[in-house]
Amino acid sequence: MGPYPALTGSGNVADLLAPGLWWLHGTRGSNVFLVEADDGQLALIDTGFASSVSAINKELHAHGGALAAILLTHKHRDHSGSAAVLHERFAAPVIAGRGDCFEREGRLFLRSTVGRTHVGRFVAGSLRRGGGRPVAVDLAVTEEAEILPGIRAVPVPGHTPGSLCFVVERLHAAFVGDLVISHHGELTRSMRMANHDDDQYLEALRQFGAIAPGAGLPGHGTPIMHGFGDALRTLAALPRRPMGIGTTSERIVRIARFSRQLSRRRRHLHSGHEADGAQPGVEPPAGGR
Repeated sequence: MGPYPALTGSGNVADLLAPGLWWLHGTRGSNVFLVEADDGQLALIDTGFASSVSAINKELHAHGGALAAILLTHKHRDHSGSAAVLHERFAAPVIAGRGDCFEREGRLFLRSTVGRTHVGRFVAGSLRRGGGRPVAVDLAVTEEAEILPGIRAVPVPGHTPGSLCFVVERLHAAFVGDLVISHHGELTRSMRMANHDDDQYLEALRQFGAIAPGAGLPGHGTPIMHGFGDALRTLAALPRRPMGIGTTSERIVRIARFSRQLSRRRRHLHSGHEADGAQPGVEPPAGGR
């Protein structure tokens, strides 16, 4: 998996990461990916904030307008904010973790919430643009299962109760949501304060690390197309640092950086830019422990 050129066509903008795998431009909040299942059907991985609908709509129509499923790594609105609109527009089933859902009148809905580190006007703006619309869930995952040909959902609870990773065997790649964040090829863990249950999260990180493939595509930061599994196992083995003045200040800096990232629309990569390779021996940036 080498350079990923920008694709342009009928208004679509995306970087081709590998055959049948695109990283969308113009989205805000989380990374949004489009991937082919083994039978050629297209699945959308996460949807960004509600303001991402236009960019996603253009890309999907450039691919023919057919969508097999919307796969949500977890319930936070920077990942699920466009899901309700896209579900209605493309009649695509929504797949999410059961722990992130609630039942109402015999139907399951995503318990969509704002992440604990989502601060300021970016979240407020998202909610004004419809990020709070209920998301009907068609398939709620409770255990590891193949949900589309060649795509497996793997529960990784902790960041949220129903967090999922999606593994595409053909690509030796995993979409990991907020299990980790990539900073130019270096991985950091989700912060304690961002997790629903930090102990459960750390255990899920260790368990997924044991099966993680070579490529990892996080919800935030640059995809890592080589060495992801090794880097994840190294990170999972590190102990959490105790809370103190130093770690608190580092977390403040990290939250500010993360909030700025949420506000930006993703732009295409420059021609010839290479996918990041993880550096298993590199200590994660401050605040990632």
